[in-house]
Formats: sequence, C-alpha cells, structure tokens
Amino acid sequence: MVIRLFVILSLLILSAPAFAADDEIALLRKQIKEMEARIDRLEAERSKNNLGARLPHPNPLPVGEGSYGKAGTGEGIINTQTTTATQNPSIEYGKGGGLKVTSPDKNFQLSMRGFVQADNRTFLQDTSQSNNNNRFYIRSARPIIEAKFYDNFNGRLMWDLGAEENALLDAHLDYNAADYANIRLGKFKLPLGIERWQSEQNILFVERGLSNNLVPSRDNGVQMYGNIIPHMLEYRIAFTDGSPDTVNATDASDNGQAVTARLFAYPFYNSEIKDLKGLGIGVAGSYGNHQAGVDAPNLAPGYETPAQSIFFNYLPSTFADGSNSRLNPQITFYNESFGFIGEYIINNQNVTSGNNSANLQNTAWEAITSYVLTGENARFEGVIPQNEFDPKNNNWGAFELAARMGYLKVDAKTFPFFASLVTSARNARETTLGGNWYLNQNIKFNINFESTAFDGGATTGDRRTERAVLGRTQFKF
Repeated sequence: MVIRLFVILSLLILSAPAFAADDEIALLRKQIKEMEARIDRLEAERSKNNLGARLPHPNPLPVGEGSYGKAGTGEGIINTQTTTATQNPSIEYGKGGGLKVTSPDKNFQLSMRGFVQADNRTFLQDTSQSNNNNRFYIRSARPIIEAKFYDNFNGRLMWDLGAEENALLDAHLDYNAADYANIRLGKFKLPLGIERWQSEQNILFVERGLSNNLVPSRDNGVQMYGNIIPHMLEYRIAFTDGSPDTVNATDASDNGQAVTARLFAYPFYNSEIKDLKGLGIGVAGSYGNHQAGVDAPNLAPGYETPAQSIFFNYLPSTFADGSNSRLNPQITFYNESFGFIGEYIINNQNVTSGNNSANLQNTAWEAITSYVLTGENARFEGVIPQNEFDPKNNNWGAFELAARMGYLKVDAKTFPFFASLVTSARNARETTLGGNWYLNQNIKFNINFESTAFDGGATTGDRRTERAVLGRTQFKF
C-alpha cells in the first residue's frame, strides 16, 4: 500500500498542469488503473515467495532436520512452535549403569538396565534328606526400568524372570519433597534385615544367610524415608499389608496390616577418627496383627539353607493368629579393603493349629567379613575394580575373599503341635566361605563352599549336615 500511494501521488503531482484537458485526464486515469493492477500483481507475487518470513518462530528448524521431512530434500513441515528444539536428548550407556536417555531440558530421564545370574549348585553328600538336587539354572534375570520426572518424582519397575521367582518385585513411585521427607507408594523392599537390604547384585555370596528366613522380602504399601542428619542419620517407616517371612507379597491374605521402621546412623562420619568413619549402626523392627486361616496361613512357606534346601516347615494346619513382631539390630563397618556386616533378629509370631495356640519366638544371627585382595575399597554397594580385566595389559580386575557364620533357632514350643521334628530341624548352623572375581563393573564370578548342620529334622534324629559348592556368573547390562 505504501508503494501504491507513492506512485499515485507522484503521477498526480507530475500531471497537475494538464488537468484542464479532458482527454489528457481520461488518459491519466487509465494509466493509473493499469499501474494499480500491476502493483497488485507485484505484491501478490512477493507475498507468495516470502511466506516463511511471516511465521512467528524465533528459532526455526531448517526444513528436513526435524522429525518431519527428509534432510536435503526440502520435504517436511516447519515447526512453528516457540521451542528450542535444536537440542537433542542425551544418551549414555556403560559401566554397569545401563542405558540412560535424558531430555534436553533435563526434566525427564529414562533408565533401562538389568542383570542375569547363572548359577550352579553341587551337593557333596547324598541329597535323599533334601528337597534339592545338583543343577545349572538361571537364578535371576531382572530387567529394571527407572524414570525421573522433573526434580521431585521418580519411579521404578523390576521383574525377576529367573527359575526361582518369575514375579514382579518392585513397582513404586517416589515423591522427593526434601532430603528429610520422601514418600514411596507401591511395592518395594522392606527395611528389615541388613543383608536382605543389600542389592541382589552386590551380595558377597551366591545366596543370603540363615537370618534372612525371619524377614519378609517385599510388600505393598506406603513408605516415608529421608535423612534426619545428612550422611549421619537416616530413617524409614512403612505401612504395608504385612508380608510373611521370606515372602515377596503379591496381595494381602487377610485384613491385618503392619508397620515397619528402621533408624540407621553413621556416628563417626564427620569425625577426625578416620578408622571409624565407615561404622554404621542401626535398629529395625515391625509390628502387625493377622487373623489368618488354614487356606491362607500367612506364615513363611519354609526356612532355607544357603543352598536353598528347605529344612523347616510349619504343619499344614498351622496359621498366623494374632500379633507378629520383629526386632533387628544391625551393624556395618568398612575401612579401606575390609568389610563387616552383622545382625540379630528376634521374631515373635502368634500361631494356632487345631485347639493349640502359642506365641513362638524364633531367633537368628549372622556375621560376615570380607577383604579385597587387590586393594580396592570394600563397599556395601559392591567393589569397583581399579584395573578392569585386560589381559593384554596384565590387568585382571579385583579379587575378594569373604566368610559368613550364621545360626537360626526355632522356638522349642513349635514342636510337636505346630511343626514336626521328623521333617523340620529345630536349629541350623551355617558356615560359608567365598571368593569373588570382579572383571569389571559388568561381570562378576562367585564361588562358595557352604556347610549347614542341623538339630532334628530326620526320622533318625538329626538331619545330615549339608555341604555344597555354589557358583555364579553375573552379568549386568
């Protein structure tokens, strides 16, 4: 319009002296109309050729570089949203941490990882008194998916597809309100048993010890956790359905529920006494009430040795009938290449069988020591090799030795009304020696020798001492 007005005014000014002549005025009008038509055509052509410049897009994507169109062909759609989409998500993989994909703005992160444990179990004596046999098998195959949403939310899914489990283990959403206040909803591991709390990937032996028979595995509910004093004092408290000992709960078997809590401290973390900085002391406990029945007894399906042989079972007529409580003092200590884990568990359970009822108190303890021969630090989260396996450069990874002793005692009142001494032992004593070879952060080999002795558990008196060699190849991806 500016160009059109300028041309028309110029023509009027230049032709002003000739306005007196009618013929000249008619000619001038004709020329003006032709000029206007020509200007209209020029403006229409200009608008067509410069359409992209009219789009309100401060950071335009070159055509074909986004998810629309093919690079270099001019095919595609220009994204007209006001975003900085020129950034790409970051992708990381390696060092046992799995695959991580992070959005350009860092608000979203998806992690996919997992591990496989291929085991061998070889018994060194007759297994006629056992429910077990020699075999190779996939003990665990666990895909893990974790996600982060903004700064306050994260979630986790973990399955076990191995021969022993084949079930959903973790499925929870966390809200991280502050360092001292976090909430977890869903299915999760309970803070009972210090060796049970250690990740399956990082335990020192092929299997956990005897004390793990007196604590549950996982349960459904809500948990609150956080640091009261950063690096020095943490807490966890959970309200759940009340899973029985050893059980990975899938659903509530009755209307009873349970409260579980743990307080764990590192009293010398900020101390100048270097040798005590790695000392951790804690106490955990739980309380619940269950009115179960014969069809769903809400009791442990059986107590197992480290070689996974069942040595104790309640009678089929026995079920939980009243309160259940656990008390679990815990200790960990790490100083350079040396590590120690210890715990004691008191488990009280009211039971009924027929016309008989009792409060049974079963107890267990265990002590674990480890030493890394190649000088790396011993850690609750597992050893990280300083020199990863590389024979060409004479690097062989990290080597570790470990030993564990444990004891489990079944309440004498259990026999004969709630369990049979002919099929169930009243005590078990375990000794396990192990060696671990960490090739890198992805691959680990375990070899164990375990011996478990029993009081009772056989028609002839004491069940035969179990001796077995356990091997494991673990691969994290």
